[in-house]
Amino acid sequence: MDKIFLHGMQAQTLIGVYEWERQNKQTIVFDLDIGIETPQVPTDDIGTTVHYGDVCARVRADVAARDFLLLESLAEHVARFLFESFDKIVWLRLRLCKPGILPDVREVGVEIERSRPAPLGRVSD
Repeated sequence: MDKIFLHGMQAQTLIGVYEWERQNKQTIVFDLDIGIETPQVPTDDIGTTVHYGDVCARVRADVAARDFLLLESLAEHVARFLFESFDKIVWLRLRLCKPGILPDVREVGVEIERSRPAPLGRVSD
């Protein structure tokens, strides 16, 4: 498996459980590691990989159009969204940070790691 990554990607979304958090969109910082199957023959064809520019643009657009209460639910949503949007992704690790949300704390966050779900009707070995 090969990995591509986007670290420090910023996106805006409405997130939080408190009313004061839900007044304006907040910046969320994403660290995303994406596992893809290693091509049998190395190539310069962008179609054999996941275009990280597309990942960035699509995640930003998707989360900007939604709202969340918890970072945990945002992380789960983004993981599902990526698996549904990019068939070459087989694994991902996603770390989300909310910078400066607590006094004297640089950032708070959550990290999840997920593998592509098996297709329905398929039994795992």
